Amino acid sequence: MQNNLSKKILIIRLGAIGDVVHSTIIAQAIKSTYPQHQVDFITAKSICSVLENNSYIDNVIPFDMKQKDNIFYLIKKGLELRKTKYDFIINLTNAARNFIMIYFANPKTLVKRNAQRVHAVDAFYNTACDALGELKKPEYLDLGIDKEIQNKFKQELSAMQHPLVILSPGGENDSQRQGRIWVDEYWKQLGNMLVEKYGASVFVIGSPAEAKNHSQYQDIKNSHIYSGKLSLKETAALISLCDLFISGDSGPLHMADAVGAKTIALMGSTHPRSSSAYSKNGTFIEPTISCRYCGQRKCKMLGEGEKFTPCMCSIKPEKVMEVADSILGK
Repeated sequence: MQNNLSKKILIIRLGAIGDVVHSTIIAQAIKSTYPQHQVDFITAKSICSVLENNSYIDNVIPFDMKQKDNIFYLIKKGLELRKTKYDFIINLTNAARNFIMIYFANPKTLVKRNAQRVHAVDAFYNTACDALGELKKPEYLDLGIDKEIQNKFKQELSAMQHPLVILSPGGENDSQRQGRIWVDEYWKQLGNMLVEKYGASVFVIGSPAEAKNHSQYQDIKNSHIYSGKLSLKETAALISLCDLFISGDSGPLHMADAVGAKTIALMGSTHPRSSSAYSKNGTFIEPTISCRYCGQRKCKMLGEGEKFTPCMCSIKPEKVMEVADSILGK
């Protein structure tokens, strides 16, 4: 294949946020090697904004997830994609809806996700190489930030005491993603430790669905609860300005990694080999029990009505503070 000629490439990853962020390595690797290629990305309409400032993506195409099971919508979307005459479509999931769109989009070549058991970012990079041959491998993810929004936050944060620490407790998908959510009381203890030792300004972020639960973190001294108040663009811009970001395995964690923040990942049921931060700015804390990294969505050790898994409970605030010291104390 003559890669010196301009090619049109479409990446399909409709969700979730962390997976979409990880898969941007494909666009980054292709455009870094072949800047003349057109690289488009189709994803859920609700996620599109997080890609709009990515300089490696030419066009971000919205997909209406409310229509994901509507065969007529899928055919129409595929026919719309067909007009671009893509040389490659890189399909990153095996969902039937994707294949319906792809059939009607009629690319010259269809490429599926590389199945190697490596970090998700490396798997996506290998997928790009499967399509186009050897590519320059980026050392880190570069998501892109809305500079205007970032500057507004700079002004807002200028009067606040450093370090600026962002906590992302999650919680929206507790029942579906057991083993990724840390204990509420541990977050409060950790936040107050950071304030007492460093005089930190502590920010809590989360989705609108998490806002009610996150209101309890007002118990943290010098806390600022932003849960439910920020768009994805605003979230990325705010995170880019923090001194430290702490989270379980989540979409915001991977956004933080991709905007250059220093991160601590609290790993429970998911293995850091595939899901921890990708860049050198990231570190992770392992559970202390043997059943960690089970990879299961449901924890067999949880009783009825219990919320926090033994693996996540085994990570204590003192341990997280010890790792935070190694970052903030430098």
